[in-house]
Amino acid sequence: MADRGEINEASIVCEVPVELIFTDIDVKSSQTEHLIEQFTEAWYEHHLQYSNISIMRFAPHRELYRYFLGQSASEGTYLDWYSKIYTTRGLEPPMSPEEILHQRKMEFINMKNELYNQSLFFSEHPILASYNPSGYFNIKDGHHRASFLYCCGFRRLYLAMSEENYEQWMNKGQADVVQEIIQTQKRQLMYTPILNPAFYSWRSERDEIYPTRLDYMLQYLGPYHLHEHRILDIGCNIGYHARCLTREGAEVTGIEHDPNHYQLLQELNRLERTHFRWIPEPFETTETERYDIGIMLTVFYHVMKDERVCGTFLSKLNASISHLLFWESGDEIEAEKKLIMENTDFTYYEKLADTFGTGKYRELGVFLK
Repeated sequence: MADRGEINEASIVCEVPVELIFTDIDVKSSQTEHLIEQFTEAWYEHHLQYSNISIMRFAPHRELYRYFLGQSASEGTYLDWYSKIYTTRGLEPPMSPEEILHQRKMEFINMKNELYNQSLFFSEHPILASYNPSGYFNIKDGHHRASFLYCCGFRRLYLAMSEENYEQWMNKGQADVVQEIIQTQKRQLMYTPILNPAFYSWRSERDEIYPTRLDYMLQYLGPYHLHEHRILDIGCNIGYHARCLTREGAEVTGIEHDPNHYQLLQELNRLERTHFRWIPEPFETTETERYDIGIMLTVFYHVMKDERVCGTFLSKLNASISHLLFWESGDEIEAEKKLIMENTDFTYYEKLADTFGTGKYRELGVFLK
């Protein structure tokens, strides 16, 4: 439960998209190192692994609640996390694995009952957070609540923040600019979500219902920091996935040649205070650079039937991505996979999920070199 002393009359409580909710900042960056009893570098390394990452990638808590919900998960990651909080400082954990698991199970049942009874518990006991200038919120208290609600499929969670933080996030002047562009382009719906309250009423074609494509990709990537990774988002549309991975610390480049998409993309980057490099031309004509990770969602099927363009596209793809490619199919799943495997150096494919979007059954997976 959040410290009610910190949630005062000046605090603003509102719903925040789960994509913008990150774990706490590490104690050295926040200068709270002195508050840790028997601080050790081993403890700090353990703490740092899970600091300042999306709550969607906070594996110990996420897997604990997936386990309680009867999903395909294990409690082991959480128990290991809990144990190391103490053992890395030479301390004995105050509760045994059985005891901590029982306590968390009781809390889980209570939270689940609050949801079932449609109570105001989660709005009256919001997650305490502070706004990060990089365009997201860091939790100060409420990691378990956030992880529980995320695993239950909630896409927006109640956060308590300062009025200054609220105004920064709202970015009202820029929200008005985005609204004007949407009206000028006569858009009726968005392909992917816009993570600002001014646009909550807009329905999104994709990535709106848990688990989304982003959920699957972040779970696959695991909790490790992406700061030294270069990512290429091919056909990034209005930049939703590119912005999400930029917040995770990756160096992201987006490819998008549709002028309406990249006009809106630029202003959304300013609205969400999350900036990535973008290239406004077709992927097959771009200058070849090397990236660790590629994202290619519902893109390849647009070019695969044009033999000349397809060959150039695959050659460029092979030269650009050095390790891993997230891919989502069009309407010929096996034909796409076959072309990629036979015309690139990707040697392994793993299916992540069956997906559905814009009227088509699709497949989401990852190719590895």
